[in-house]
Amino acid sequence: MRRIAVVFLLSCSTLVACAQFGALFGAKPQPQAETPEQAASRERAAAAQRQQDEQRQQAAAEAEKREQALLAELDAARGEVSAGTGDRQAAAIAFTDKVRALEGSQAAASGKVDLAVLSREAAGYLDAAMQQAPSFELLRALDSLQGPEADAAFVAACPKLRSKIPADAVIGFTGDCLKRAGGDAARLKWPGVQKDLVAYRKHEEAELKRAREEEARRAQEEAARAKEEAAMAARGASYVAASVFAAGRCNFGNCAKDGWTVNTPDGDVRVRCNFGNCLKDGWVADFPGGKSARTTCSFGDCFKDGWRTELPDGQSASTRCSFNNCPKDGWSTDIPGLGTATTRCNFQDCLKDGWTTDLPQGGQVRCRCNFQDCLSNGASCD
Repeated sequence: MRRIAVVFLLSCSTLVACAQFGALFGAKPQPQAETPEQAASRERAAAAQRQQDEQRQQAAAEAEKREQALLAELDAARGEVSAGTGDRQAAAIAFTDKVRALEGSQAAASGKVDLAVLSREAAGYLDAAMQQAPSFELLRALDSLQGPEADAAFVAACPKLRSKIPADAVIGFTGDCLKRAGGDAARLKWPGVQKDLVAYRKHEEAELKRAREEEARRAQEEAARAKEEAAMAARGASYVAASVFAAGRCNFGNCAKDGWTVNTPDGDVRVRCNFGNCLKDGWVADFPGGKSARTTCSFGDCFKDGWRTELPDGQSASTRCSFNNCPKDGWSTDIPGLGTATTRCNFQDCLKDGWTTDLPQGGQVRCRCNFQDCLSNGASCD
């Protein structure tokens, strides 16, 4: 056996034979060479990745450049405030704007700058400027900062600006000062502050009362809307039961002779055929509340010419046979305020194979002819 294998190895003169020999003795298959299409696809993917990397690097470099410029502007604004030679208010506000511009920056995220420290510094500059020349511009700048130092500077500025506040803005101004004082009214000190606080509290109580009244009104409207929707749903279910032929469970297994019964949110709607023949003489639907709806067949033939249902509220639902042939092509019932119920005959033969009705509110009723003869044996619907 060994000699045969050696002879075969020596006679392996073709690539096919060698491949077969390698497969027999477990040799590893050689990797297939990359096709030109695969090489091109790989190169395109690599080029796209390189482009994305370059774009990310460029965006990071631009962001770093902007932050460096902002930090330089911050230092310049700090130097201008410290020098005290120019417009002190403008310099303090400019420094505050630069601090706010650093919020959410990479420099702040990395800890390169400490926003809490910078906010304290800005609050100090604004407070000093406010002591020199109080202004609403400085107060707005203080309002943009957070922290105890900014709060204290804001509260200290309130007495300096109270006399400049228009009468219609006093309540809002008092509320802002009280908020920055942490709700401590004792920290607010200006002539007539108690009067302002009383007016503010009355305003807040009135606003709270209005808010509660509005909430109660919305709740009442929602309850009324829910009640109306429930009533509409119940009324709709009753109207469907009254106007759609065989809309529910057949009485005694024969909808065409004995009518049908439909369970609704208000109770059962019971339908009875006139003279024992719904398809010729129509039917009457008795609602749970005692009212009724009456259906008459058009020209004495419901399954050819359709039917009309007079509803308790004075409206009417009309049904038309598709292609004037209800037993073959089905029918459609237009119900006021609800839409259209559409009935399809199974295998184009309602009287033999039954039908399926799609109700306007999303449900379905499926009817099957008993012993494949709806007229003689009735239908079972669910």
